[in-house]
Amino acid sequence: MRRVAKRFTQSAVAWSFLGTFLRVGASVFVLPLVLRKLPPEHLGMWYVFGSLGAFALLLDLGFEATITRMASYVWAGAPRLTAFGFHDSDADASREPNRPLFRDLLATLRAYYLALGLAVLLLLGVGGGAWVWQKSAHLPDATTIRGAWCVYALGVTLNFVGGRWPALLGGIGAIRTAQQIGVAGLLVYYALAVAGLSLGYGLWSLVVALFVMGIVVRALGRTVFARVAALPEGIPAPRLHREIFAAIWPNAWRTGLVALGAFLIVQANTLICSAFLGLATTASYGISFQLVSMLVGLSAVWVQVKLPLINQLRVAGSFEEITRLFATRMRLVVASFFAGSLAIFFLAPPVLQLLGSRTELLPPPLLGALLLIQFLEMHHSQYASLVLTENRNPFLRPALLSGVLIVAASVLLAPRLGVWGLLLSAGVVQLCFNNWWPVLRGIRGLKVSPGHYWRAFFGLLPNA
Repeated sequence: MRRVAKRFTQSAVAWSFLGTFLRVGASVFVLPLVLRKLPPEHLGMWYVFGSLGAFALLLDLGFEATITRMASYVWAGAPRLTAFGFHDSDADASREPNRPLFRDLLATLRAYYLALGLAVLLLLGVGGGAWVWQKSAHLPDATTIRGAWCVYALGVTLNFVGGRWPALLGGIGAIRTAQQIGVAGLLVYYALAVAGLSLGYGLWSLVVALFVMGIVVRALGRTVFARVAALPEGIPAPRLHREIFAAIWPNAWRTGLVALGAFLIVQANTLICSAFLGLATTASYGISFQLVSMLVGLSAVWVQVKLPLINQLRVAGSFEEITRLFATRMRLVVASFFAGSLAIFFLAPPVLQLLGSRTELLPPPLLGALLLIQFLEMHHSQYASLVLTENRNPFLRPALLSGVLIVAASVLLAPRLGVWGLLLSAGVVQLCFNNWWPVLRGIRGLKVSPGHYWRAFFGLLPNA
């Protein structure tokens, strides 16, 4: 037993699973209380809060993901940063971290996020506040909900600004440490949320817990990063290095617009549901989507935890090693999702009834369609992540076009077909291109034949 516990505490994958499980908000410690204590209208507003917060985070413009990837390159010894791809000489670079370049990268990141945090707060306060004001106008406790939104906006901003420290730790390979910081913050969140819900503070419990979590993650992340990175002169002051910004920006804004497309593809339907189908239906759609999102996040951990290593292998040009690693991990991703889908489909509805939930999952046909659509979304997204390790982003137009088409189709179909309209719009549009093209592009970027990759996927390659 002691040996098992030791292996868990030393495993980046185990901590990533735990962090992902807690992060998606479906923890068994809080979800039963949320379902029992919040009326459907308040739960629906909570999912509206979440969608608006996710939209505001698009102001990141892809910087966090791009700089995390760049941090991996520099920590692997890359002598320079380029906007796209790599120099041929980078494969022969030292494997020791390029600390001077890393300090400049970190200073640029701090300067960028100092301004961006204020922009996020402004967008949430004005744009998000207007939406919440309108959607809560008919509720008897509208003032309470609007006040909770103000605290929620502050909490999202704090988590947005403080979240870069765990991301940077992941970029330099300290994935386990980054996940431990995330878990610590989430445990604080859940402890406060459970206490508040149990005492009857309702929606306020969740928003105050989010606010405090932002403070904890920022303080822990900064302190631990300074120790792990071991920068001789400490963390540099914010300063925008133009040459580094010029190398990051072309890929970052593309990643940001792809994230906007992803929001339209995945998250916008929650807002459309609240606009056309009411808060009670939004609560049912939201809890179903939350459970499936938890499964997607947990399944994807197998690949996501290895992306910093794949970034470093790209610098070294080790394509065969990347192929074997990625194919093996994708096999685990697919198996995990199917096992979890069976649990959600057959076990989750009776469990919610036993818990006395005031909100039900979607009916079985809708729930099955949601699981299938999200599986295809998760599957091609892993290959898209693989392509991004090439320091290239060819997904801008497909993501934006698909997002706009899905929103337009949902607005047209939701009033006529209800939740089926939301699901059909996302499923059909994604099948036309995004569900299969990133897979083909990811395999091509491995510089191996498709047959070679699929043999690796099914475990048919001889040992290296």
